[in-house]
Amino acid sequence: MKKVMITGSNGFVGSHLIKKCIREECEILALIRPKSSFKNLISFTDGKEYFSDSEKENFKGELVKIQSNNRDITFIECDIKNAVLMDKIIQEFVPDIVFHLAAQPYIVPSWEDPRDTIETNVIGTINIFEPLKINRINAKVILACTAAEFGETTKLNRPLKEEDPLKATHPYGISKIAAELLSRQYFLNFGIETVNLRFFNLTGDNRENDAPSDFVRKVAEIELGLNKPEIEVGNLNPYRDFTDINEAVEIIWQAALKGVAGETYHLCSGRKTQIRELLNIALSFTKKEIKVVENVTNKLRKTDEDVLVGDNSKLQKELGVNVLKPIEITLREMYNYWIDYYTENNLQC
Repeated sequence: MKKVMITGSNGFVGSHLIKKCIREECEILALIRPKSSFKNLISFTDGKEYFSDSEKENFKGELVKIQSNNRDITFIECDIKNAVLMDKIIQEFVPDIVFHLAAQPYIVPSWEDPRDTIETNVIGTINIFEPLKINRINAKVILACTAAEFGETTKLNRPLKEEDPLKATHPYGISKIAAELLSRQYFLNFGIETVNLRFFNLTGDNRENDAPSDFVRKVAEIELGLNKPEIEVGNLNPYRDFTDINEAVEIIWQAALKGVAGETYHLCSGRKTQIRELLNIALSFTKKEIKVVENVTNKLRKTDEDVLVGDNSKLQKELGVNVLKPIEITLREMYNYWIDYYTENNLQC
C-alpha cells in the first residue's frame, strides 16, 4: 500500500485526487488549512463541514487531527507555512508520494497581499522539501504548477511548450515560477524525485469561480427557478485550454508513477475553446430565454490573455496519457451536478 500525502486536500483538485487515491488503495494523509471548510470532503466526515478544537485529536502536542469515516484517510490541519508542524508530520508519516497542491492560487489577492502569496507558495514549498531532505525520506513529489507562469509569453499565440520562457506578470505567477525552480533545485542538488505539472484550465464537478462552472451553475439555478433569467459575464472573447478534472487526476496519478524526475509536463488538452462557446453550450441546456450582459466591470480581469493553450505532446510521449473528453460532455455533467445538488438539498439562492 502506497503512503500518499496530499496538501490542499480540500481544494477542487485535492478532493478529486483523494478519491483517486482511495481507488488505488493508498494510505492517505490529507492536509487541510486550519479553520477551512471540509465542503468538498464531507463524504469522509459524515456531512460535517467545520470542526471546533474540542472535536479535534492530538497530534504531536497539537489539536490538529480530524477523524475520517474512511480508515485509510487521516486529516490533519496544517498551514504549509508552519515549518515545525510540517516537519513533524512528514517525519511521522514518511510518505512514498507527496502531491503538493496547496497554494494561494489567485491573481488579484497576489497583488493585494504579495507577501502572503510568496510565503505560501515559495516558503510553503520549501517546507515540504526540507523535511524530505533532512530526514532522507525517499518520496516522489508532484508539484502543482500553472500556465499563469507564462505571462507575456502567451503573445506567441500558439500552443505553449514546456521549454518556452516564463514571463509572469503578477506575484502569483512569479511565486509559482520560484516554486518550480525550487523543485528542480532539490532534485539536482539533493536527489529528491520531483515532477512539475503545469495545470492549464481544469474544470468539472464542484468547481467554483471559473467560467465553465459559473455559467452552468447559473443556468441550473435559472432552470430551477432559483434565479432571474439573466447572466452577467466578463470578456467572452479569449480562448482557453480546458481539461476535465477526472481526466486530470488520472494524469496526476500517472505522473507519480511514470513522470521523469526533474521534468516539467503540461497538463492540458491542446485544444482551444472560446469562452463564448462555453456560455453557448451552457445556455443550450435549458429552453428558457436568458439575457446575457457582457463585459460587466466586476467580471473583467486586469490582465486577460487572448489565447492560452498548451502543447501536451510531452505528456503523451513520456507518460502515455492524453486528454480526450470533449468539453461539451464535461459541461453537461457539471450542469447535472448542480441540478442534483440544488434539488436534493432543496436549496434557494
